[in-house]
Amino acid sequence: MERVEMIVQGMTCEHCVRRVEKAILSTGKTKDVSVDLATGKVSFLKEEDLALNEVVKSKELYGYKVSKS
Repeated sequence: MERVEMIVQGMTCEHCVRRVEKAILSTGKTKDVSVDLATGKVSFLKEEDLALNEVVKSKELYGYKVSKS
């Protein structure tokens, strides 16, 4: 597994944090998700065969700006 870090802008509350966590875990190929609301920093482990693009395009992440950290 590979550790990935990215920045998610637009989160304003704990509901947003849970939404982002859910989106990342919904691929079924990720685990150990950590979201820092204050900084927008998100990190998680992903399986090698999962393209980061698949995570970023999740419908749950719609409306947030996602960038590689």
